Amino acid sequence: MALHSGLSAQRRGIALIALPLAAAIGACTGCAPSSPQAQEAVSDPVPATSSSISPPKATPSLGNSPASSRGQQSASSQPSTIAPTKAPSSTAAKTSSVAETPKSSETSLSPLATGAKTGASLKALPSSAAPMSKATAQLFAAVNAGKPKGVKAAIKNGADLSAKDESGRTALMRAVIKKNPAIAKELFEAGADPDVKDDFYESAFLRASANGQVATLKLFIDGGADITAVNRMGGTALTVASENGQVQAVRHLLRTDIPVDYVNDLGWTALHETIVLGQGTNNAITIARLLITNGANPNLKDHSGSDAFKLARERQQKQMLTMLQAASKR
Repeated sequence: MALHSGLSAQRRGIALIALPLAAAIGACTGCAPSSPQAQEAVSDPVPATSSSISPPKATPSLGNSPASSRGQQSASSQPSTIAPTKAPSSTAAKTSSVAETPKSSETSLSPLATGAKTGASLKALPSSAAPMSKATAQLFAAVNAGKPKGVKAAIKNGADLSAKDESGRTALMRAVIKKNPAIAKELFEAGADPDVKDDFYESAFLRASANGQVATLKLFIDGGADITAVNRMGGTALTVASENGQVQAVRHLLRTDIPVDYVNDLGWTALHETIVLGQGTNNAITIARLLITNGANPNLKDHSGSDAFKLARERQQKQMLTMLQAASKR
């Protein structure tokens, strides 16, 4: 009986010792990480190198939890101090898209940016001006300032009369644009060419016609300018003078061999241009009369099938239409 009581007391002592130990072991077990991610975070506190970076592993038990998803995004948006040398996977790319600036692909760049050859499109760009000598720069400055004496001095110092500015324009072309007949005459007599085209396919001769600069126009024609020259729309000197309402220039050009019914790239003759662009003004009516008197055919049709009468009628140019009807009966 005494032996039985001693064994019972011993067992109670062991139990009293075992219970706290089991509780402690259970508490430690509860503190252990429950996912591979947590285990990696505990076991590898050292920052990862570029060769050890891998996409975050999904945790099945947290995959559908909004809270866990926001936690992963917040952690991934923090900038890393070590840039990976390999291209990130699709998952990593998505998580780092906030911090990274997207780069444009080469295909989205313009041909000029990539250095590709573009053929005709490059030729359409304005030409860059070649470096000018001191005398040539002096010449352009004098032309722009309207100083004939400065022009004479620059020519005497050996200025290049064929030099062009950033728009492909010569000093003579600049003089015509400035409507300075004295300087234009000085340059022309010194050997400047009135037929040189600029980047807009205009020449000094064509511009003088469009501006109605009759004295300069006569100078160029008498000096052998190319009367067959056309602009970028295929218009002759007579065409551009007519469309701009330059009556005296038209009178003089009608004395040349320029065809009065020459058709430009739009399918219009000088008469068509006068009606379409002249807006029925007195100058336009006078020019139309001069053209018909010198053989222009009002019955010629443009690309749309419209003749001079229809063009005037559609634009409600009553005086123009009356003149066309009267002139065509002669």
